[in-house]
Amino acid sequence: MRKLRRAPLFALAAAALVVTVAATPNPTPTPDHHERRPGDVFRLQPLPGGVYVLYGRGGNVGFFVGGDAVVMVDSEYQDVAPGILAQIRSVTDKPIKYLVNTHHHGDHTGGNETFRQFAVIIAHDSVRRRMLESPQRILAEYPKELEEAKKAGNAEDVKSLEDAIAWAKKVKVEEIAAPVVTFDSELRIHVGGETIEVWHTPPAHTDGDSVVYFTKANVVHMGDLYFHDMIPFIDVGAGGSARGYLAAIDQVLARVPPNVTVIPGHGDVSDLAGLKGARQFVADLLDAARAARAAGRTKEQFLASVDLPAYRKYDGYRDRFQGAAAIAWDEVVTKP
Repeated sequence: MRKLRRAPLFALAAAALVVTVAATPNPTPTPDHHERRPGDVFRLQPLPGGVYVLYGRGGNVGFFVGGDAVVMVDSEYQDVAPGILAQIRSVTDKPIKYLVNTHHHGDHTGGNETFRQFAVIIAHDSVRRRMLESPQRILAEYPKELEEAKKAGNAEDVKSLEDAIAWAKKVKVEEIAAPVVTFDSELRIHVGGETIEVWHTPPAHTDGDSVVYFTKANVVHMGDLYFHDMIPFIDVGAGGSARGYLAAIDQVLARVPPNVTVIPGHGDVSDLAGLKGARQFVADLLDAARAARAAGRTKEQFLASVDLPAYRKYDGYRDRFQGAAAIAWDEVVTKP
């Protein structure tokens, strides 16, 4: 299983970038979460009530097959979007009318370019804003990232950053496959006998996170509010927050029944117990930061000693635990 690693800024901010650099490996922190042969890009799993989850190379895709239409959740990368479409077509020939993006990261929105030809793309206001502002952000911030990557001798990141800057210089805003229907709090999509609730949560992974709940099927897609048995990635630069993860998950726990099926943004389908476990990790990390601060330790001392043995089995513990711990410390210092 390929491990998650730290990503350059552009992989997280420029969701539309994959339209022009699809052939370049995208360093967004999203692994291939399932053991399979190199040629087996997808794995399709049916869930209750006409809902399916499609595991691929980016964030998990969910889709619902209604009486007269299909509703999708997230679109992975542009270069695998035709494969996603083929997987859906292996289940149904009904038109794909709606695509909901759970947040703006490229491993969840990169395929929008393919699906916007026939589907209405829906997301929180912040998702559209961040996607449309990505060229300006790239041109302002990436030259410094590029110099650092060159000094570090990281050829992959250098190539990716150079491609990002080249894309930002020539892309037109109207070419970015951003959502065309946005909301500030929540909305509902009615397809056949199913009501699909989409609501914005407190900022956690990003400031544009949304949950998608198929009410009749009793299946909830969490986007990257839930990394199953993985260290979560908190995109502070895009408004993410460790405390926000607790608030966001608590909001979901208060709205869904205990027997709900849970689709995480990354990792296998789970249940409420798994989601609570992900919440507990963040809570324990914040508690560890509070305890260290109360003991008079500095941030450097905390990061040098912090360890949560119960979560060492989590994918990304070696690579991303320190980063999550640093974020927890900063938030505790700001507001104990």
